[in-house]
Amino acid sequence: MDLREFKMSKQNEQFKSSNLIWAVIDTTVNILTMIAVVILLSDRINGWFLFFMIIIFMLWAFRPMYLTFKEFIEKFPKKKSKPQQKPNLAFFILWLCYFFIFIVSIFIFLESVIFLRALVNPLVLSFSIIASAVFIIVYHHFSKREFKGPLWSFSKFFFVATIILFFSVVFFSSYGLSKGINLEPQNVSFEVYVVNNALTNDHVLTALNYSRSLWSEYNLTTKYNSITYTEINFTSEEVLFLFNNGSNSEECIKYNDLIDKITNEHPANLSIIFLNNINSKHAGRGCLCNCSFALISPERFWIFDFTGWNVAHEIGHVLGLSDMPYEGRFRENLMNDETKKLLFYNSNFLDQTQLNNVVNKSKSLKLNNNLAN
Repeated sequence: MDLREFKMSKQNEQFKSSNLIWAVIDTTVNILTMIAVVILLSDRINGWFLFFMIIIFMLWAFRPMYLTFKEFIEKFPKKKSKPQQKPNLAFFILWLCYFFIFIVSIFIFLESVIFLRALVNPLVLSFSIIASAVFIIVYHHFSKREFKGPLWSFSKFFFVATIILFFSVVFFSSYGLSKGINLEPQNVSFEVYVVNNALTNDHVLTALNYSRSLWSEYNLTTKYNSITYTEINFTSEEVLFLFNNGSNSEECIKYNDLIDKITNEHPANLSIIFLNNINSKHAGRGCLCNCSFALISPERFWIFDFTGWNVAHEIGHVLGLSDMPYEGRFRENLMNDETKKLLFYNSNFLDQTQLNNVVNKSKSLKLNNNLAN
């Protein structure tokens, strides 16, 4: 073998940095294709078949990164192998430690994804996985540290991916946001009802003041005419109905009957209703049926109280705002309750389009109120 052939064989044994660059490009293009196809498929199929298709596309999308990572491990310069020793108790304990770290790292990663839920946009998740792979490859490339088997390597991979995922969510959720500005002062009045002692008086005032303070940042004043404490003999089924239904005209007949029991004294006015939801999946509902009320349940997680933010969120519905669509639910926004799961942070952000809708709706409410009087 001459010198030229020897150099070529050496080059073939080494991992090329360009391979990693192309793997990142291929994976990114595959992910964009995957998202586009899944969005199209979601309009036609659902359930387990859609889930199966997403898994297939994910395996296809990340195949370039897997092959590159595999090639890197194979071509990474190995240290001189030590004489093999027979497995003993120390080896078994070491293997158990590696296995424990592997399981814990996967658990932390999956828990982060589940905990952050809709905040983990597919692109954010993809970025986190790619960035963690790049980080590990670069680290081993410059440190010349040998890979200690797949268990240890993938444990580090999932641990680093979890950290990058969390900070990516924090970064992308607020990146490029431009807060709306309202130059026309508006005010909206509400009657407040506390049903079946859902909250103490101090808790009610704290929640209302939190909401008032949030909306005042957008030059909108929320006024609370009165606070009425009332006892109504609702069954658990009726309470669940109030928090889970009200999406069509048939349900609204029963729905309005139940709401009228609460707002009997001021049926035509806008209302904020505090009612314990008895373990419903919703902590609040707003702008259902006649769109004249915000229904709030107390919500607290340890020392974190979300009730006041829920009041502001549901008032947003009354003032003409919709929840953020799924493709935008990784963004920080008052109408995105997923941000509660991120550092238990309650977003007060509204963009200019949302704020314009609020101003127009508050003007419309004021005009209707004047005509009624």
